[in-house]
Amino acid sequence: MRRKTKNVKEIIVKSLVFFSAALLVIVLTQEVLFTFAPLKELELKLIDQRFLMRGKIDLADSAKVVIIEITQDSYDQIPPPYNKWPWARFIFAKVIENLTEAGVKAIGVDISMSGADQFSPENDSLMRRAILRSRKVVLAGKVDETKEQMIDEGKSWVRNLAENYDNIFFTADSSIGIVQPPPDYDGVFRRYLPYIKSRATNSLVPSFGFALLNKYYGLKNQETAKRETGFFILGPKKIPQFDYHTMLINFYGPSGAFPRIKFIDVLDDIDFKTIDEIENGIELNTWDSPDGGWLQSGILKDKIAIIGSTMPEDRDLLAVSFAKGKQKGDNLLYGVEFHANAVQNVLSSDYLYPQSKLSEILSLFILCAISFFGSSAVRRLKFRVGLVTEIFNALFVALLIWAIYELSFFLFINSKLVTAIVSPALAILMGYFSSTAYHFIKERQQNVLIKGMFSQYVSKHIVNELLADPDKLCLGGERKNVSILFSDIAGFTTFSEKKQPEELVSFINEFLNEMTEIILANDGTLDKYLGDAVMAFWGAPIEVKDHALKSCITAVQMQKKVLQVSERWLQKGELPFRLRIGINSGDAIVGNIGGLKRFDYTVMGDNVNLASRLEGANKEYNTQIMITEVTYSCVKMEMIARELDLICVKGKTKPTKVYELIGLKDDEEAISKFNSLFDYFNGLENYRNKNFEIAKEFFQKSFNRWNDFPSKVYLERCESYIKNPPAVDWNGVFELKTK
Repeated sequence: MRRKTKNVKEIIVKSLVFFSAALLVIVLTQEVLFTFAPLKELELKLIDQRFLMRGKIDLADSAKVVIIEITQDSYDQIPPPYNKWPWARFIFAKVIENLTEAGVKAIGVDISMSGADQFSPENDSLMRRAILRSRKVVLAGKVDETKEQMIDEGKSWVRNLAENYDNIFFTADSSIGIVQPPPDYDGVFRRYLPYIKSRATNSLVPSFGFALLNKYYGLKNQETAKRETGFFILGPKKIPQFDYHTMLINFYGPSGAFPRIKFIDVLDDIDFKTIDEIENGIELNTWDSPDGGWLQSGILKDKIAIIGSTMPEDRDLLAVSFAKGKQKGDNLLYGVEFHANAVQNVLSSDYLYPQSKLSEILSLFILCAISFFGSSAVRRLKFRVGLVTEIFNALFVALLIWAIYELSFFLFINSKLVTAIVSPALAILMGYFSSTAYHFIKERQQNVLIKGMFSQYVSKHIVNELLADPDKLCLGGERKNVSILFSDIAGFTTFSEKKQPEELVSFINEFLNEMTEIILANDGTLDKYLGDAVMAFWGAPIEVKDHALKSCITAVQMQKKVLQVSERWLQKGELPFRLRIGINSGDAIVGNIGGLKRFDYTVMGDNVNLASRLEGANKEYNTQIMITEVTYSCVKMEMIARELDLICVKGKTKPTKVYELIGLKDDEEAISKFNSLFDYFNGLENYRNKNFEIAKEFFQKSFNRWNDFPSKVYLERCESYIKNPPAVDWNGVFELKTK
């Protein structure tokens, strides 16, 4: 009876563990609470891999989209001065007229036309007339959120839409399509929006491809797809959703998959003279020549023609799922081809169907259960050599993952079904790992773990504290208020390229040893080395009340030590080097990060990322130590610093006030430098008040007298704002574009 009860309890416990593991996989992969970007990106990359395995789909005679490509030939054959970009609008008007005559059902102009014709207003009139007569033209619109605003009373809907979507010809036929597709997490373009919502008009506006479909199916110009459960409905078409807002494009192949006709060949009719015709006196007329002109070929009849550039220098290139091979850059597609793929998908019903969320979640539970109980069953065999058990388990897990991988490719190629790979594979792995009972040896290894891990990262007296009271340490991870320091040698890459490996290693070891001793002496925790860079933090594993002050003192001491090391290298004929340091204070997650076999005690979170960004931000101002306002507020009674700027670092939307740490309060050199910044502070005050002329004078004096580089930075900004004043609501925030 006891044995039976014990077995029931064991089954219940195992079921709870397996169920928890499956739930964790769902949380990580189904975006229930958040999006775990690495897994999301891996899943997307595996979609790309399926295209590579499937290969190109030959459109042959089934293509319903023809690309009218703008190439260098077009520039070369258009007589001056009209060959200067942007070309005269009468050129596009003539092409529209010719395509309309050829019987196309829709014409897409994937070219921004936001301003008046540079040659003559008459050209714009000709363009409007051609659009109005054709009634088949869709213009390219771009969303500019800086211009998105509610309509002022008295302005018409049409006029406001034209202004906000960057195309002056909208009023000719009221047909516009947004040409900006959404990129995925990894910057690759796989999805297509049927429409966007306009803030300006509080209405839906079709995307470029869907606006062309409106023309093709005779729908209203501003008709937008209706959303039903799992589908978008547009006219006669039922388009499967990939997510709530987009469809997944089924790419037919790499660049060049669609038929192309050169723009100049459509333009060159009996009324237009190319440069060759002018110079040679011979009529070519590639468009309407009776002897094989494009007009007579019938190729364009009932097709959709999209006009756009296929010149790499125009930079209208998008990274997409389909690649020619495995080389970097093989997956680039011209913007006009991107739209062509989406439109052709709808016209030919060549859709990719996503796996339903319900079926994916059910498969995760099933696979996690198979992996969990299967690996547990293998362990019950009790081989004499434990390694054999793990080999069998590894093979079992690998076989399951391989089967999922192969099945997904089979379904994609044969049924156009996009099934998940990462989440099922993770469920299998999670089932395996959750069946492994490491907790039995945790207590016995605790002291060894603490000694082995922290003796490398913290001073000896902190290790002794942890051994005496292990409750002070939370190895699993906890939120703590800490100060984080990042340092990096400026120009180290150039420096290292000139050194022999042995010499470079010697220098690195000497430098890192000096920096580490300073960090440990100030009760810091050494997190990691990243080449010549150092990451450290204060406030964990042992709480330190004055962690901000200790991090700043460490930074100052590191800079002084760098001067000493640099002097030694100067004696060897080397150039001096500089150290950049960034410090921030705030809450962060502290604990063991890594896998079961290898992990590190480290810190994670936005405040850690901000400290890293500040280290790099020193480049902008040529400073050595940059700290945040939070850190400064903790150390302002003991340290000397100057307000540097109000910045928005890359990846953040909230501005941060930053300071340059100069030195300790009792440091005469630091006091002298601070006192020399009188003109800088006056300049900064006037700069914030938009008195740029006055601020410029102060910054000029500060730079000329003290060679103060931040003053030079502000001097250049003042000169820029004097020429181009900022907006009325300008708040002085400077946005850093680089990390």
